[in-house]
Amino acid sequence: MGQLIDARTSSNITVVLEEFEIFPLDTPVLVGQVGLNIPPATPGVIRVQLTGMVGAALPTDFPTSFLLELYMVRGLTINDPLIFKSLNAFERDIHTVSFSASDYNVTAPVSGLLPYTLFAIARSEGIGRVGPENLNASAYTG
Repeated sequence: MGQLIDARTSSNITVVLEEFEIFPLDTPVLVGQVGLNIPPATPGVIRVQLTGMVGAALPTDFPTSFLLELYMVRGLTINDPLIFKSLNAFERDIHTVSFSASDYNVTAPVSGLLPYTLFAIARSEGIGRVGPENLNASAYTG
């Protein structure tokens, strides 16, 4: 049976915003980050379950569809090891992109901190960052 090591949440935007920023085109934007506390001497196979969501919208005066990429890394920067990537296409309006991902056979970090970072990348112009935005992570061993 698996044993919970740690669980963390990151809630950046909690509700759908009426006034919002526009995602910059083709630029990674940090939308969630968690740091799991994993003892360096943790035995067995470490597994991490990740879930979350990102809310986006395309105003009515833009083209009829848009692309939003979600990009999750084990680490703090866009150049760290890729854990999950998705490209999501939508018609204009407000949409919530939900995801579930896993990281299996993770090595216990020497520092005791195991960070995960979620980025959103607008692949179409004019995408609004409307929320909600959150990232949840749970680490297990055994």
